[in-house]
Amino acid sequence: MSPKANRTGRRFTFAMAAGIGVVCASAASQPTLAQPAPATATTSIEHGSERARLMKEPSFQTREARLAAKPLDWNTTIGTPKPRILTAEERRALLVARPTSSAGGAPNRDAEKVARKLHPDDWK
Repeated sequence: MSPKANRTGRRFTFAMAAGIGVVCASAASQPTLAQPAPATATTSIEHGSERARLMKEPSFQTREARLAAKPLDWNTTIGTPKPRILTAEERRALLVARPTSSAGGAPNRDAEKVARKLHPDDWK
């Protein structure tokens, strides 16, 4: 390979890398929102405002209060499940249904090509 061709290849590689860098930098420099704006109106409460003074302070401020806190009972928070009542049509469909299995799919048309590619020693 001639030294001139080698330099031309390096220049081309450098030009491509620089072009990709410019495209990435221009795409990254466009400002976007990290979080989309909410669909409904939002309310901000400033520190020291009347509304902020009326808000309840967070509980468990002291170490003793945090140690006295009871763990959350998950059974009371999830509620009790309500059984779903089947409609007459669903009940009839369950009574009539028979267990079956579906037929196999068509074989892979390219199976031999794939096998030759993955295991060339077996096809000599």
